[in-house]
Amino acid sequence: MKITTALAGAVLAALTLTGTAAAAPSPAEDARLWLTVTRTTDDGVSTTGNIWLDCPGRPGPGHPHREAACADVTATDGDLDALPGQDTALCSDDAVEVTATAHGSVKGREVHWERTYESDCHLTLATGDLFDF
Repeated sequence: MKITTALAGAVLAALTLTGTAAAAPSPAEDARLWLTVTRTTDDGVSTTGNIWLDCPGRPGPGHPHREAACADVTATDGDLDALPGQDTALCSDDAVEVTATAHGSVKGREVHWERTYESDCHLTLATGDLFDF
């Protein structure tokens, strides 16, 4: 059994040196999500916006609320249904259905998430700054 353990250790070391073994994600890869928001009016007109959310972030333009969105996403380990959301939001009487999606990974966990809300107000109440771009 010692030979097997030693052999396994040697193989793991060799794989690590050659880059074949899976490495832990770098801090820049703690969260990388492709976020999309599609707004559809009662008359069927749709507009879509999308953006990358990189946590902790990369130089240059990115998500306008990156720090807050990253804090929420990483605190929930990518479970977007567990986002803290917001207690208040600016709401209007506009009838615009909003579908939000997120695809990517958080702390090595794959994320594939989609929800539809009655309005931007409901989206903000549920997800906070994440889809505010």
